Parts: sequence; C-alpha cells; structure tokens
Amino acid sequence: MTRSILRSRRWLALSCTLWLCLAPAPAQAQDKPQDKPIGEAPDERNAEDIFLRSQRVLLAPGQVVLDFGQFYSRSDTLQLAVADNTVQLGTQERSVFTTALIGRIGIFNETEVYAGAAFHHLDNRLVIGTVDVASTGRGLVGDVNIGVRRTVLREGAGRPDIIASIDATIPTRDDSVHVLGGSLVFVKSIDPVVLFAGTSYSHGFPRDLAEGTRLAPGNAVSVSLGYGLALNDRVAISTAASGAFTRAAFTEDVNTGRAETFSLRFALTSALARSLYIEPSVTMGLSGPGQSFTMGVTVPYSF
Repeated sequence: MTRSILRSRRWLALSCTLWLCLAPAPAQAQDKPQDKPIGEAPDERNAEDIFLRSQRVLLAPGQVVLDFGQFYSRSDTLQLAVADNTVQLGTQERSVFTTALIGRIGIFNETEVYAGAAFHHLDNRLVIGTVDVASTGRGLVGDVNIGVRRTVLREGAGRPDIIASIDATIPTRDDSVHVLGGSLVFVKSIDPVVLFAGTSYSHGFPRDLAEGTRLAPGNAVSVSLGYGLALNDRVAISTAASGAFTRAAFTEDVNTGRAETFSLRFALTSALARSLYIEPSVTMGLSGPGQSFTMGVTVPYSF
C-alpha cells in the first residue's frame, strides 16, 4: 500500500512538472506591447535642401515648392548735369522694388519644371548735392521665365551631382526679346558643407520694334560658385559669387557694347513652421563704375 501511494505521488509530481513547462504563457505576458520610441524622424525638408532648390533636383513627382520674394535694389553712378547754368557732377540714383513669384514642380524621377514672373517699380533720380534735378518713376511687368531641370549624374565617390537645365524667357513688353538658354550645375556634399558651381549660356532673338528699329541682343555667359553650410536641420547659411558677361541689347544705329558684372550674395535659410521657410539675402555688386546692392527676403513653401 505504501509503495502504491509513493508511486502515485511520483507520477503526480512528474505530471505537474510537465504541465508547468509546456503550458502557454499568460495572456498579459504574451500581449505586452513593446515600449514606444521617443520621437519620430522628421519627414519635412531641412534648411540645406531648401537653399539648394535652385541648384539640385529635390522634388519627387507631384511635389511643389513656391517662392514668394520681395527685393529692393539700388545703384548709384556719377553723371554730368547742367544746374544753375553750370555743368556739375551729380549722382544718378536708380532704385527698383521687385515682387517675384517662382514655382517648381516635380514631374518625373529626377526631373522638375519651373516658371517665374516678377513685377518691378523703378525710380530714377538725378541728384546734385541735396537737390533733385530730375525724378521719374514707373512700374512694369517682368518677362516670364520657364524651364526644365534634370539630374544627369548622381553624386558618388569622387564625383558631384550634375544637373542640366533648359530655359526660355517670354517677353511681356515691346522693348524685350525672346531668350533661349541652358545651364550646367555641379554640386558636391562634403559634410557639413555643400559646394556648388555652375555655368549658363543664353541667346536673345532679334525683334523689330514698333518705330521701325530692330532690337538685336547678343549672347550672354554667366558663371557662379559658392558653398552652403548647414548649422542644423533648421538653419543654413550660404555664399555665392557670380559673374555675367553679356552684350546689351542694341538697335541698328546704336550699339551699347559689352557689359561685365560681378556680384557676391549672402543668404540665410531658416525653417519657420512645417513646410514653410524664410530666406533673407544681401547681394553686393563688385563691378563699377557705380555702387550697387540688393537686399530682400524670400519665403519658400513646399507641399
């Protein structure tokens, strides 16, 4: 009897042990969720991408960036004028207030189209000492610029991004002409700095004016180089130097000859809110004979 009881207890103990080992875990232990990650990776563009919007192709098909800008330009040149029955040296002051709107939209992989237009208000003053000898002002609608930009080579080890563009200018006034051009831009990232350089060429087509003269613009070549530095995801600074070598428009009787201009631009790009940025900039003219500068602010919005 005793052996039978001991044998029964051994089988009971073995059965309990097997049940504990093979039984499923309690429901609350199985369904316990993992700890959620703190924060999420941002899906909006950083400031470095935004300041490169005119250099690189950054938009996927269907994505859009709109730029609204306000700029003030001023240039002063010395000029001889007659005042008080004498020839005196005066200052020709030319001021331009510009409102610009530019839109970019991605259409294919690594391809985007863009279009832009502007409205200008011009003021001209001839000043001798503290006296305004002459003053004029007028407003005009700027020409419409359209184009397409595509990445032809992606950045890799030892090579930069290469971006090609073709653009055209459609005149909105009788004293401007159709222009067709193209450009190449090279962009290389060396964290945290981005280097870029580009060259462009444009050709203006002759146009007959209403008074019987012929507007026959020449060709224009421009070069630029600069860098951008991302201070963090929300702020980036950039500097660019550019030079333009153009033949100004001329009529059959009057040729204004060649013009060479050089400038230096400083800008800061900062995020204001989700998909909304602000970019103040200052551009200083480096070529004479007068002095010139442009300052303004651009507000890019991406969606």
